[in-house]
Amino acid sequence: MLAPSDSLPEPSPNLSPKEVVRLQVEALGSNDTPHEDAGIEAAFNFASPANKRATGPLDRFRRLFETPAYGPMIDHEGATYSAPQVEGRVARMGVILTTARGERVGYLFRLSRQEDPPHEECWMTDAVRQVPTEEAAVQEI
Repeated sequence: MLAPSDSLPEPSPNLSPKEVVRLQVEALGSNDTPHEDAGIEAAFNFASPANKRATGPLDRFRRLFETPAYGPMIDHEGATYSAPQVEGRVARMGVILTTARGERVGYLFRLSRQEDPPHEECWMTDAVRQVPTEEAAVQEI
């Protein structure tokens, strides 16, 4: 098996909040490509240090996707994105996923631009929560 970060997207100061969210959502949508749970590993790569303290290590983070709140993110069929709301070093962005069963599920991503190495100036995810689709469509900071 590949190491968790092999060939998976990783934080970069060149990525915008929208790109960070899109990379994670797309990876989760094809979770087992290029290997089993690669999408979950990609999402974990973008979890901020504070997020990892609350949800990590990877094995514990992986179990979140077995819950009703986060399970719909795995192998979803489609995604629509709200415009990111950026205020200083904090960003929020809504996503509405269409599941394999045709259900629409909303999520709100909260990101922050990191100040410390090794991810200095990278946007990383502090939290993701399931929200009503109306709230995911238009979200203010």
